Amino acid sequence: MEPSEKPVSSDSLHVAFSKGKFGYIDSRGRMVIDPVFEIAYGFRDGLAPVKTKGKWGYIDSTGRFVIDPVYPQVTPFKKGVARVNVVDKQIYIGRDGKQIGDSAYDFGYHFSEGLAFVSVDGNYGVIDSTGRMVIQPEYELGYFFAHGLGLVRKNGRYGYIDKQGNQSIPPIYEEADSFQGSRAKVRVGGLWGFIDTSGTMVIEPKYEEAWGFIENRARVRCDGKWGYIDIFGASVVDCLYDATENFSEGFARVAKKNRWGFIDVSGKEIVPAVYQAVKPFSGGLAPVKKTKTWGYVDTSGVMVIEPRFNEAQSFFKGLARVRLNGVEAYIDASGKIIWSEKPLP
Repeated sequence: MEPSEKPVSSDSLHVAFSKGKFGYIDSRGRMVIDPVFEIAYGFRDGLAPVKTKGKWGYIDSTGRFVIDPVYPQVTPFKKGVARVNVVDKQIYIGRDGKQIGDSAYDFGYHFSEGLAFVSVDGNYGVIDSTGRMVIQPEYELGYFFAHGLGLVRKNGRYGYIDKQGNQSIPPIYEEADSFQGSRAKVRVGGLWGFIDTSGTMVIEPKYEEAWGFIENRARVRCDGKWGYIDIFGASVVDCLYDATENFSEGFARVAKKNRWGFIDVSGKEIVPAVYQAVKPFSGGLAPVKKTKTWGYVDTSGVMVIEPRFNEAQSFFKGLARVRLNGVEAYIDASGKIIWSEKPLP
């Protein structure tokens, strides 16, 4: 391939599919990295995972390989670290492509708060950013650290350990999740409640289902319907929806009778539940499906980009990927097509 001669900010690049291959366009719709890859993903930490000739490697924003395509599977970089497969094991690498530590693992999670849970011979332990095993593998499962606490499972029950491996919250829960904010959801007696970082049950288990707190709101199900509570357990949206999603940019998707709309954090319906499908707000715009085509509404519910697309995604870095007449394209916030796989009338 011909790499880009001039450095381009990776933050401005978008994956584009053309002539059966993947490349990258910039925010003005110019193809700056030729479409030569079998699969390509977005840039993180300045590098993007791409697949060529059946193997994965990483390119920079000029399109040059900085980590050669030699791996059967990889993950995107996160905070300077990625996981790659070597034979039937996983290892961690830095942005220079060098292995972190000397060990390979059955499976590993991404680093959180400088630590990562890894599986060795069926048990989970914890490594630090140098690859040193700082908590020995003794848990049936281990997930992520948040607020200094890591979620683990032992003897079929969930609890939390600190970064030294000490038990902070005993493994007594039927199910649990990592902390989001200062709360974690836990299941007791078949019902969900929430604990704080001391292990105190601050929202009693009474919900049939629950999700973690996003933007200080958690969606919960009671009597077969969905609503939202705040971090103190107060109901901010009664359980009256058939389906709900997490908040994004202050708005959440909600559904009644198979029709979707949006509410704000107070529970006010800002976009009526009249659409066949909706996707999250991003940059003040959200894709909505009306009959067979997609358009975009603003945060007041006004249709600012008229429905005409066969498919539509949320905006990302100022552009949204759409499909029109079977052709993949990108539009800007005005609805103008700035790049398309093939010419469009």
